[in-house]
Amino acid sequence: MISPRRILPFLLPLALSALAQSTLGVEPPVLLKEARPGETLTQNLAVYNVGTREVRVRASLGDWTYDPMGKIQFLPPGTLKTSAASWTAFAPAEFLLQGKATGTLTYTVTVPEDAAPGTHWGVLFLESEDPNPLPGVPLATMRVRMAHVFYVNVPPLVSSGRITGIVPSAPKGPQDPFRFALQYQNTGNAAQKLSGRFEVRDASGKKVAEVAVEEVVVLPGQVRLLPIALVGPLPTGSYTALAVLNYGDPTKDVAADLPFTLEAPLAAPPAPPPAEGEKEGTP
Repeated sequence: MISPRRILPFLLPLALSALAQSTLGVEPPVLLKEARPGETLTQNLAVYNVGTREVRVRASLGDWTYDPMGKIQFLPPGTLKTSAASWTAFAPAEFLLQGKATGTLTYTVTVPEDAAPGTHWGVLFLESEDPNPLPGVPLATMRVRMAHVFYVNVPPLVSSGRITGIVPSAPKGPQDPFRFALQYQNTGNAAQKLSGRFEVRDASGKKVAEVAVEEVVVLPGQVRLLPIALVGPLPTGSYTALAVLNYGDPTKDVAADLPFTLEAPLAAPPAPPPAEGEKEGTP
């Protein structure tokens, strides 16, 4: 099972607009639980107002997913077959929260008897607004919406995945990186925290470059495109790109390779500008 700590970096609380004198927060921002069909889970959320003005807090549920590039899309609850939002109830639906105060919102998730195995997920939105907005200030600028994301694992879980392609994009200019897109598919029924590396080997098999793959969560059945930017210095020649990814199983990696050719030398990245107050060339 994926721990909440491993999923946490994927989706932190989302502020949809800034509230001038009040900031809404929620703890925990992400939660993962395991439950069997027919079981009910109860969770208390600490909702806090770090600003000095009183706010009105409204709660609502939703589904969410993403496109292959990771752009998140929010949907009505129950839209997805893997929705846990449709299993969820919460209270209170609305409450006032004084400045520098903390309130409690409780939600329950009741897993249906016929729930399919695998990871189910949802989001609980907490939107705040100033109940006494200042005259002349548009209401739209006085709202903040935060997101508490929850995952429910219904056993048995199956973790599997594959790299379905490596797509190269040669640099257009001498200072541009050589870009690659790794296409990965989660073929199991559980959410995965994906990590790995991207290696480049020369004609003799020697490793001449390595790039860390950005860690992401991949939902069951979903495809993610993982961007890689390869920089030099690398001379012209024939190379092999090797992608090695791990989806949470410490005993198993998935890999794919792609031969490619550098028609022109790959330049090193430009040096960062000197820090403020330093003169160029100063040791």
